[in-house]
Amino acid sequence: MIRKLVDFSLENRFFILAAAVLLLVWGAISFHQLPVEAYPDVANNYVDIITQWPGISAEQIEQQVSIPLEVAMTGIPHVVHLRSFSLFGLSDLKLIFDDEEENTWNRERVLERLSQVTLPAGVVPQMGTDWSPVGQIYFFTLKSTNPNYDVMELKSIEDWVVEKNFKAVPDIVDVASFGGPTREYQVRIDPNKLIAYGLSLAQVEQQLANNNANAGGSFIEAGLQQLNIREVGLVRNVQDIANTVIMTKGGTPLRVKDIAVVAQGPKIRLGEFARALHREDGKIIDNDDVVSGIALLRKGANADDALAGIHEKVKELNEHILPPGVKVVPFIDRSDLVHYTTHTVLHNLTEGIILVVVILFLFLGNVRGAFIVALTIPFALLFAATCLKLKGIPANLLSLGALDFGMVVDGAVVMVENIVRHMSHGGNSYKTPMERIREAAHEVQRPVFYAIAIIITAYLPIFTLQRVEGRLFHPMAWTVAFALLGALVFSMLVAPVLSSMLFRKGVIEWRNPVMEFLKTRYRDAVRWAIEHRFVTAGGAISGLVIAIYLTVGGVIGSEFLPHLDEGALWARGTLAPSPYFSQ
Repeated sequence: MIRKLVDFSLENRFFILAAAVLLLVWGAISFHQLPVEAYPDVANNYVDIITQWPGISAEQIEQQVSIPLEVAMTGIPHVVHLRSFSLFGLSDLKLIFDDEEENTWNRERVLERLSQVTLPAGVVPQMGTDWSPVGQIYFFTLKSTNPNYDVMELKSIEDWVVEKNFKAVPDIVDVASFGGPTREYQVRIDPNKLIAYGLSLAQVEQQLANNNANAGGSFIEAGLQQLNIREVGLVRNVQDIANTVIMTKGGTPLRVKDIAVVAQGPKIRLGEFARALHREDGKIIDNDDVVSGIALLRKGANADDALAGIHEKVKELNEHILPPGVKVVPFIDRSDLVHYTTHTVLHNLTEGIILVVVILFLFLGNVRGAFIVALTIPFALLFAATCLKLKGIPANLLSLGALDFGMVVDGAVVMVENIVRHMSHGGNSYKTPMERIREAAHEVQRPVFYAIAIIITAYLPIFTLQRVEGRLFHPMAWTVAFALLGALVFSMLVAPVLSSMLFRKGVIEWRNPVMEFLKTRYRDAVRWAIEHRFVTAGGAISGLVIAIYLTVGGVIGSEFLPHLDEGALWARGTLAPSPYFSQ
């Protein structure tokens, strides 16, 4: 089979070259369109159920909310873990799923079970948005140079304007808001007046709710038309709330303003968001109360496309939608991290390609042979990009950084070097160049094929990894396997064809003095090692023991992932529930 493929490529050279060029063009397009991530998304597939019941103790929340939800969710297919915790007024239930199903189907199943849960009156569980920790792609604050817009006004703008526009960007599922006081209408009741009039808080609350509604009627005829009738009762401002009638005694109405003060004010705050700006002159400007937000990416979506949409939306907000003097200012942008990642990867790839090409030229001693072998690198890289694009696997720093160009060009080096040796052999002068190339290719075709196949097979255990380990290393294994497959195709099919075109007039094998020197020293070293077998075996065993000790003994450090600093810091401090806000 291998022999027939090699013969086919040499008999159809222009077809092979055309196919190779087509693969290169396709690979270049795929490489340009391939999504790039800083790190793989290792988060589990999960569904978050959040239930609020204000003013209720954690024990009651656990008994009447968390446990009924757990019972209803038990038995959902593909659930690996079910975790919950109950706080004062809050229940949070997380369902962790395996990787066999898409999270969309998981959310559908959870939604079906939620409709079957019976909870206390007024308690409605909500399903959290579908995002992962690596989905925090855009951190921003609202900046105002307009004195008419203070922090409370900025908070209202974020809640009603910015968040709505950000959610309109494809694949942005939510915006997490931080900082700033939330505006609310406050009715500050005087307890003494409440007692004097014989009222309760429930009566006042009920009257406020009853008087804040519209009522619909029928219609009246006016000529040839009919006019719909409705009664507008929704409050529009503070004065409407203050004039709301609570009760009537002796024909005299008692209004809310008679027993309370009605005003707009900030909601009780539980936290604060601050930002420090480091100017170029070294001065640090602290702003201890700012309005901020985080755009959250849908799990599994392409961050590049979403960031491009966010940048366009921010430009539209700053130039056309937000009031004068109010701007959206980013302080952590995932596109910067992707830029650093892409720069690091391309820098490493370029250095590796240049180093491999220089070494190939020095040791092969033939410009045409080194050129053919060097073409293996872009061919294999673009071939891998095409396969990754077809399989829907994004590139990342870990997967692209795992490419070993020495391993990629190994098969092509053996193939081209053997062809050069046969072309320069004088004893076969009666054979045509095509026959010599065919004979040289057949001579090493099986070793080249099995050598690369064995390396690919060595990566198969990585594909058995599950959950976090699998999400982390599967892209790397696929990338290396695709690149080696591309190198195999080039070595077996394309390299002989290029050799037949570049070596038509023959080639003279160059005796590399460095290689001759290394051969002599290697021959002496092998002879000495065989003559001193016990010393050689003892040294090898000692080296193995030392290597194992250095690996597992903690003598040398290790990193789980490559270091990458995006130049931004986001810190969050959490206090106990008991301290009040001014502390």
